Amino acid sequence: MSADEWISAKCLAKYTYPQIVRRDVTCALKAFKELRPKFEDFIQNDGTSRKLVSLDGTIPVRYMGSTYNIPIAIFLFEAYPHKAPMVYVRPTNTMQIKPSDFVDSAGLVQLPYMTDWKHPDADLVELISVLQAVFGETSPVFSKSTITKRQSLNPPSNPQFIGSMPYPGTLPQPPIPVMPNGQTSNVYLTQLGTGWQIPGSAPVLPNIPMPQLPNFAGPFTQAANPNIYSMPGQNVPMPVCPDVSATSNMPYNISTLNEEQLRLSVLTAVVDQVRRVQKELIYQHQDDLQAIRQTQTGLFSGGQKIQEMINKMQQEKDRVCTEMESVKRKIKDLEETSKKLRKSDSNFIIDEVFDTTTPLYRQLVVSFAEEQAIEDAIYYLGEAMGKNVFDVEIYLKVSCQLFF
Repeated sequence: MSADEWISAKCLAKYTYPQIVRRDVTCALKAFKELRPKFEDFIQNDGTSRKLVSLDGTIPVRYMGSTYNIPIAIFLFEAYPHKAPMVYVRPTNTMQIKPSDFVDSAGLVQLPYMTDWKHPDADLVELISVLQAVFGETSPVFSKSTITKRQSLNPPSNPQFIGSMPYPGTLPQPPIPVMPNGQTSNVYLTQLGTGWQIPGSAPVLPNIPMPQLPNFAGPFTQAANPNIYSMPGQNVPMPVCPDVSATSNMPYNISTLNEEQLRLSVLTAVVDQVRRVQKELIYQHQDDLQAIRQTQTGLFSGGQKIQEMINKMQQEKDRVCTEMESVKRKIKDLEETSKKLRKSDSNFIIDEVFDTTTPLYRQLVVSFAEEQAIEDAIYYLGEAMGKNVFDVEIYLKVSCQLFF
């Protein structure tokens, strides 16, 4: 399935940290184009199976100056990233697993990096990079055709079998030759992105007596189990061979390369490695950079809001200062008026100070004052009669005096 399909699928529902799984797998798919996400059954040691997310495909490995695509499968458990993934080497029909300190006969890969796995120091992209480095030192697979080529050197009376199928005899396979320009020959080296392939063998020659040939050391020349070369009761001795550097008749021998070509080859390899590490770091820290950018945007927006609030507070402060100046001026005017009144004649009638502008308004004010006074008098007379201060006759008499 494509990356978008597996991200939108429900296969991450049972994972404890689906967001981290989605992020790490996406980064791995961007860094290693030949890997494909799958949701497949994982058979455990007790025979039970469960559905797990896996990355299946090939990774490029640099071995002795040549690049090979090694087929692997990486399974992510439900507790990822707090539990290390499980890595298997998945050879094709033309390959056979080469057991080593880090790969067993079943293809299970066990590395110190996986044993010491600890989140967040370890991640999926870095694990694949470690696999590239380890496989670059010791190849995890070799070609099955190597076995039959060695058997052709000393043919027995009966054909040799591996499993149930006989293999014809062919010439031994030399290591990957290096061209004078620092590149490998197209005959022996598979191109990246086309799946892992074993370098091709030399043309088959007529069946003539062959001498003991040297054993060329290479990534696919050592068998995992020497007992598979012979039938029960037979002992086919393997030739003791010198190192490949001692062979003078190999095409495109490395010794023929001059110092400038070697320097350019090393320089190209270093540049490729630096670019790959740069891409891995970019993919690894892309989410962190995105989070930092979002935080920066939020801080910038918050700073603008704070600045707007400061501007509003400054405007309020200016307005309050203006009002305070106005109040101070009015207080000063009132104090001056009060001083003038104190210095004037004190024998004035207070009622004459407050007067209306016209006689009609004066009559209205007097009538309103009389009405309010009569209402107050009647109210208090009623209160006094209710408390038996005087009787009804006195109440009526006084009330009449108020109106007449």
